[in-house]
Amino acid sequence: MEVLFDLQQELETLDLNSSDLIVPVGFHQPTLKINVVDDVKTILVKDRADRISGIGVDLKELPELRAGDRITITGRVPRETPPGSWGVALISEESEARRAEECQLAQQRSPKVLFSLSHILGGVDLDGLIMVQTTRWGAIEPVMNFFVDSIIISRGDGEISVKEDERELVYSLETDENLKARRTGAAFSTGVLYQAGSPEIMVLEKDGETRIYLNERAKEWDGLDINLKSLGILTGNKYQIVATGKVVGNAQRGSRITLQGIPGFSWRGSERMKLDGEFELTHTLSYAEVEQWTTVRITTNSIGASVPFYISGIEVKRLGLL
Repeated sequence: MEVLFDLQQELETLDLNSSDLIVPVGFHQPTLKINVVDDVKTILVKDRADRISGIGVDLKELPELRAGDRITITGRVPRETPPGSWGVALISEESEARRAEECQLAQQRSPKVLFSLSHILGGVDLDGLIMVQTTRWGAIEPVMNFFVDSIIISRGDGEISVKEDERELVYSLETDENLKARRTGAAFSTGVLYQAGSPEIMVLEKDGETRIYLNERAKEWDGLDINLKSLGILTGNKYQIVATGKVVGNAQRGSRITLQGIPGFSWRGSERMKLDGEFELTHTLSYAEVEQWTTVRITTNSIGASVPFYISGIEVKRLGLL
């Protein structure tokens, strides 16, 4: 492995007040300060006014980078941070859009409370920022200070080998042989589809179609998970996920049905729910998502947390090479 950039080597001479490479980001830019914590030289990100105030790496300043290189960022939150669902997100900037590539939620009381985030760079990343921010999803302290200990950009040995997936249809709800065989009352699982949270999930047959009905939802994560790793998807191949269904009953204004990638909890293919409205959610997986995402979740945002819905179709198709 070839190391192309190592923050620790740069910290000896890095001037954060004039750096074009390591920069504060957000509408209300935070203060960046070099500190020593636990005998490690680190960058303190403080005076954060909102979730997106953070630290960024402007990859345009590193012209030798290319698609397929990996960036890994490690750091910590202060010892006094309450234990629970705080989150730190690695965000890549695509034109004016930002999306979470990976988010690590911690449930620990470690005095150091470390996090580690990693992302394979795509071509669009090379002309923008890679940013570390906090996530609004379940965050106890979205404007907490945090430290960045290490930023390493590396390149693997040789070219990345890509094996072409010969399948066109990787998964279909209608051909899931384990769907009808699951035991009533048990936690929902078909080997590909899994229960997320604690909704009531029923398998219904109507008009010759199999439908999955999700009821008694209380939280926005009460939904259905698609286990991507069980499908044997291959890095370097392009896949599209399509989920169709219908919202049942009244949906409060602002409710959304969503596809979310895990890790990442990225809001994907969001569509505003309508009263008794049908939905179709579509998302094409990026290079990094194929490698890093383990699960795609069909659920809602927090406003629609209690809204029941049914899923009439799930298809994962292979579209070609990325």
